[in-house]
Amino acid sequence: MTPQAILERLVALFPEFAAHWDDPGNCFREDDGSFNSYGVFAEFSGFFRDRYEQLSPDQLGALGQLVSDWAGSPDDELANAVATCFLEHVACERFSRGFRQHLSGEALRYYQLWDCP
Repeated sequence: MTPQAILERLVALFPEFAAHWDDPGNCFREDDGSFNSYGVFAEFSGFFRDRYEQLSPDQLGALGQLVSDWAGSPDDELANAVATCFLEHVACERFSRGFRQHLSGEALRYYQLWDCP
């Protein structure tokens, strides 16, 4: 999956992430506008942490399914990026117990390694 496709999937689920991504302060985009999957997940993790309480149960469920699919992907770069730049970044947050219920498979296993008791 390309970084652009990942970004598009996240923006489709969280339309307000588009403005966040386009912000001039986004340090995960190069000057020429290029970016990688690690940067998309890293920037999204901050957006997610800041807005968790405003997200709907449907959005959280859909994100949990996407993250679970991506973490279990045979695409090693995609699986590594979502694990290291999203799941690690949102573990041990105020919402971690609530978000954990939306994860399955490899995503849940990985999240539990980083999550606080």
